[in-house]
Amino acid sequence: MKIKIWFDFQCPFCYMGEQMLEKALSQIELTEPVIIEYKAYELNPKAPEIPVETMTQHFMDGHKFTKQEAEEHIAKVTRMAERVGLHYHLTEAKVCNSLDAHRLMKYAADKISPGQLKKLSFSIFKAEFEEEELISDRQFLASLAEAVGLSAVDVMEMFSTDAYIAEVRKDEEEIDSRSDFDFIPFMLLPDGSVRQGVLSVGGLRSWLQSALDGESADPDNAPDSDPTPIAGCSPSGCGV
Repeated sequence: MKIKIWFDFQCPFCYMGEQMLEKALSQIELTEPVIIEYKAYELNPKAPEIPVETMTQHFMDGHKFTKQEAEEHIAKVTRMAERVGLHYHLTEAKVCNSLDAHRLMKYAADKISPGQLKKLSFSIFKAEFEEEELISDRQFLASLAEAVGLSAVDVMEMFSTDAYIAEVRKDEEEIDSRSDFDFIPFMLLPDGSVRQGVLSVGGLRSWLQSALDGESADPDNAPDSDPTPIAGCSPSGCGV
């Protein structure tokens, strides 16, 4: 079974969504391999490579929050992340351009195993939301790539070209053309069923199991669904 996931490394809910997906998959008796196809979606393609604002400032300026509202929103998202074992440092997380991170994922998909590709994805997310690193820094991205078996030199050479930009744009055009697209993370199964935003581990498990069994189900009302509010990000903003 293949799961397509549209996401952005600047989306705190996407990191949660991938973590929840991993937990849900670990609770299912799989009879076939599950392949995750990572699809790019930049929330802010015009974001600078060198950040000019923190996440707190971003919510204040871009979402017109007061400082108190921004801090309350960040605290709520941080609590949600803690529930699935992620330790966000959102207050000082850097708002920056994510194009090169997506290009790296496209490059890596051709060269490393699905397991190593997943590890790379999580390492970029962790750097952004838990370690306050700058994920638009090409040298830093190359170091993460090297940690999963890629050549840092070859990655830097790739960055010096326009490689994989067209592939990123194609992903974005594909999801933007869908009438059912509201926000990311956006997950699509081969049977056409869709889940978007953060869903509980129980809800995701129910959705995936139903797909494997060839049945339909409403994961929002699964009996083992946790009371996690659906939340996600779109170009117009991130919210719960």
